[in-house]
Amino acid sequence: MKQEQDPKFKALMKLLDDDDPQVFAAVERELLDGGDDVARLLEMEIDNADTNVRRRIENLVSKIHLDKLQREYDLLLDYVSQPDFSLERALYMLAKPLYPEVDFATVESDLNDLANELRKRIAAVEDPYDIVQHVNDFFLTEMGFAGNSKDYYNPDNSTLHRVLETRRGIPISLGIVYLLVGRRLNLPVYGVGAPAHFLVKFVLEGKDFYVDVFNGGRIMSRKDAEDSINNMGFSFESRFLKTSADLEMLARSCRNMARAFSAIDDQPKANVLMELSIELERLITF
Repeated sequence: MKQEQDPKFKALMKLLDDDDPQVFAAVERELLDGGDDVARLLEMEIDNADTNVRRRIENLVSKIHLDKLQREYDLLLDYVSQPDFSLERALYMLAKPLYPEVDFATVESDLNDLANELRKRIAAVEDPYDIVQHVNDFFLTEMGFAGNSKDYYNPDNSTLHRVLETRRGIPISLGIVYLLVGRRLNLPVYGVGAPAHFLVKFVLEGKDFYVDVFNGGRIMSRKDAEDSINNMGFSFESRFLKTSADLEMLARSCRNMARAFSAIDDQPKANVLMELSIELERLITF
């Protein structure tokens, strides 16, 4: 339904306050089929509508946007079904329907710039512990990345492009920045989906170094990481320190976004994201 179909749109608008459920259902179907074009026209009518019609318009616009969101995420599911999908592009596709301004080329450029700068810092470093410490100093001190404990459930904390812009995030989004930059430098860095608190792991000269990027970049041995998990109230199991596959990190990021939108009372988006996280988890093979 395009702009030139105004006469039909106006006719439908006159029926939008009809009390007959069958009439309203038919009108709703017609308007929903119009997609974004109708959503824009409906939004222009909100201020002039009475309370009942305004409520119906708002519901229709919400349904149109959610339907578009679902279609975009169907494309994401198709993309990550490919064995060689890119985690950073998948994260971009996760954010794009919610943040239309996000630009993938900018995300790539930001990550490349970080990698180029970090390369200079570690070029002459040989000791494994020192390499991890230099990486921490680069991200947390020089670049200013930090855990956003004051506004933890802000959806921005779960989206890669906003974390790169604001330098604030939650454990997994900060860890993913480490990971994506590290991969550009061929560093042996991995994500670890520990319960309630995502960690980063470096494997250097046969030694595992676990990093809590959210809490100041604390560097831990495996024993330290086990103790940390126990101290959070979990009875440690070896699977808690298993390396996370990209699909697992994507699903966890999606689940965190769902919780963030729920926390700001945007339950419709939260529901779509939670359903998406479930579909992503179904794709994971162990």
